[in-house]
Amino acid sequence: MQNSPVSLRGISPRLSNSYIFLAIVSIIIGILIFNFFIQIPHVGVITIDTIIMDEETKDEIVKTLRYARDDNSIKAVVLDMNCPGGEASKIEEIYLEVLRLRSKKPVVTSIDGMGVSGGYYIAAASNFIYAKPSSDIGNIGVISTLPSSESLDEERIISGPYKITQSKKHYASQVEMIKQYFVESIIAQRKDRLNIDKETLSRAEIYTGIEGMRYGLIDGIGTRSDAIEKAASYAGIANYGLVDINRAVSINENAPELISPSSNDTLSKTDTVPANYYFYFTWERE
Repeated sequence: MQNSPVSLRGISPRLSNSYIFLAIVSIIIGILIFNFFIQIPHVGVITIDTIIMDEETKDEIVKTLRYARDDNSIKAVVLDMNCPGGEASKIEEIYLEVLRLRSKKPVVTSIDGMGVSGGYYIAAASNFIYAKPSSDIGNIGVISTLPSSESLDEERIISGPYKITQSKKHYASQVEMIKQYFVESIIAQRKDRLNIDKETLSRAEIYTGIEGMRYGLIDGIGTRSDAIEKAASYAGIANYGLVDINRAVSINENAPELISPSSNDTLSKTDTVPANYYFYFTWERE
């Protein structure tokens, strides 16, 4: 006696629904397994929207850059910038971190309202710079504050006449040296894209995005979205996700906010230590 073929009409609706449910669950599990073993590429976005005056603010930005460098799922990075600069050594450290990041994956900067002085210094380390037509860019120069005068007393012994304070001529020489390093760094990064001579570049002028495009200080007029697309293009990825790196660092390391309350204490605190700044004075947070 031959067995008759099984007909789907003989399967109860409850059993049929179970098959459908199992099929859906299998698809979901398959997608999760695929995403686990084959990571979706991401473009990471780092927001730099603050004066960089204190150690905490600098450290938080450095954390985001290192996170982006070490996360293998992040294939390219966008710096979303509205920054007037900050204290010289802190800006220089961030600039060098961007160069390290760029050695592993492409970096594109999008200048929103402002990328001047130290902000532009950081942007110059990226592969490509976008700005809006009215964005402020440039201001390649240095501001220095001298230490307050200290009188000697019976409790203070010094080993030389310049141990506490240096001459104004000496400080002026230091400022000029720091400025020249700033200018040379911009020239080294922008190379033949620059259409402005070194002397003019050294005047610390501020340019609009349109002027910056003319002088080769930026590479294109565009927005954050354009920067994301450009970064993905550099990385050679078409289907990708976006990751907010500031948020990722904050969640993963329980880090404080990027913008530190003390970052608005600009040049008000000067003691016996001289300080140099890549900073645009008239910038104020709203």
